[in-house]
Amino acid sequence: MREKIRHLLLLSIFCVYPAYAAEEAGSGKGEFLSWKYQITAEDRLRYEYKQDFDFNGSRKDNGTLMFNRYRIGAKAALSDEYLNNLAEVFVEGMGAQADGYKIAATTSQRDELDLHQAYVNVFNIAGSAFSVKAGRQELKYGAGRLVAAPTWANLIRTFDAAVLRYEKNGFYGDALYARNVKFTRYSFDDSYPSEILDGVYLGYQKHNMAPLLEGYYFSQVNTQLKNDIHRYTAGLRFKSTVAPGTVVDIEVPYQFGHDAGKDVRAYALHADVSRSFESAVWKPKLGFSYDYASGDRKSSDSVNNTFIPLYQSTHDPYGLMDFFRWENMHNPEFSVILSPTDKFRFRPQVDFFWLDSKNDSWYNSSGTVLRTRPARGKCSSYVGSEASVRFYYDFGKNIKFESGYAHFFPGDYVRNSGSAGSADWAYSQLTVKY
Repeated sequence: MREKIRHLLLLSIFCVYPAYAAEEAGSGKGEFLSWKYQITAEDRLRYEYKQDFDFNGSRKDNGTLMFNRYRIGAKAALSDEYLNNLAEVFVEGMGAQADGYKIAATTSQRDELDLHQAYVNVFNIAGSAFSVKAGRQELKYGAGRLVAAPTWANLIRTFDAAVLRYEKNGFYGDALYARNVKFTRYSFDDSYPSEILDGVYLGYQKHNMAPLLEGYYFSQVNTQLKNDIHRYTAGLRFKSTVAPGTVVDIEVPYQFGHDAGKDVRAYALHADVSRSFESAVWKPKLGFSYDYASGDRKSSDSVNNTFIPLYQSTHDPYGLMDFFRWENMHNPEFSVILSPTDKFRFRPQVDFFWLDSKNDSWYNSSGTVLRTRPARGKCSSYVGSEASVRFYYDFGKNIKFESGYAHFFPGDYVRNSGSAGSADWAYSQLTVKY
């Protein structure tokens, strides 16, 4: 713990000192430049109840979990006389605790206070359209289906990264090099050159209401495992308002490379359409989405067809119970968001799940195998459905509460591969920002 605090203090001084030094150096000739300082803090507390997450009602595995996450940061931002941002320095620490009653909280949800972010961001270098952001930082691209910093988990993913960004006349592009930070509870969280993400992410949108087109190429290299992974992902995303209140979002990635000695040939699809009725009572927003990710066709051949969603978002995209991710799956989803007041809204939702390949496994949100089909006998590809509802209430700008319930109805695949009880989950969460 002392080592973590020492690292955090040293890195904070290292990142924040340039701001103060620049302010002092420019006090004579930079009177039109100004620094603004801000302290940020957030505390989140969540309660969860889980029942029969192994789909076996005869086992005593029901219980509750409590999660707490706190973040505290400091920002220094430099602007000119026209209030244009020139640079910013940000340092943030994060800690997380998790405890269970009758069920154990995973160790991956715990960490003592540690460095979460520490970066310098320089905008419009030498009057150009280029910016550079370097240091420990969260990364999110597009809708977060491949690279994201999901906030549902107690610990938020972060990278030691350098990002070169170009932005002008509606066009933007990032070139990045990043190393995934590993959480270690009693020592300093660090990243290693054995796991690297790099690539480019490009986009064009003339203005906020115009169609959006994005393209990307990511390279994921992981040499710390027994079998090296060199997985490359190329894809396109299109989002547009096709009619008043109606928005369409489509994303198509393709993967190739080598994974565990096999050639990678995998692909996925996301498509959703939503329609808002702002003038109607409770302002309903209807949504339909469909997610597909290929699974391995034959485990004994030299090709791996399993699509892997890299450093994806979790929890919300594919149901609420984290039984699925964008890997070997078909997932149609229907939802509606209703807003009786400006502060209160709720969202009923239903998801259906099939496996793309019965020869591959069923993976949960972390990539853990939940079930694999039996070696013999018939097996359905229909895994089941999930019905859920979430409630949101904003007590104010900085205090937000949400709660929800979900039930999983097992399908024939669950019955064909083992115990097939239904599962229940409920939660309540309070987030306070200071």
